[in-house]
Amino acid sequence: MWWAKALALLLVVSSCGYHLRGRPPGFSSEWKSLYVEIFRNRTSETRAGVLLTEALRERFARSGFLKLASSPKEADLVLSGEVVRLWIGGVSYNRYTETLERRLSVELRAELRAPHGKILWRNTHLTRYETYPVEGTSEVIDPGREIALRKLAEDLADIIYHQITASF
Repeated sequence: MWWAKALALLLVVSSCGYHLRGRPPGFSSEWKSLYVEIFRNRTSETRAGVLLTEALRERFARSGFLKLASSPKEADLVLSGEVVRLWIGGVSYNRYTETLERRLSVELRAELRAPHGKILWRNTHLTRYETYPVEGTSEVIDPGREIALRKLAEDLADIIYHQITASF
């Protein structure tokens, strides 16, 4: 009788769209490796492209279905992009001259290509923001900004990963 319950549970879970971790359905079995290029950075935030690239590499490594390649020549797929714009604005204030929270916003482009240059996936307008508290007692100027930038990079890496894997 336990097998009937297990079978029923398996049918329910599989009918809801859930599947075991692994290669996404429709993702070619010929694609075994991925190279993530360092994202170009057109902003004054010097680490934005590098942080995003690191977060993307970590996200794809965690998925386990693609091996990370050390160069584009060794890869079956190449993920590249650029940080187009990054801006910071105040969100809440204590007084006219004292900011309590800021919002860090970013806009980027990304694309996934096969080695011969064929574009397999592209998003030309991906935006995200993170709000963070302004710490006035720290020796570091705007310490929440680095934390917000890292969080943005992780969130964008997840979004890009899910957009790519859902599009096949």
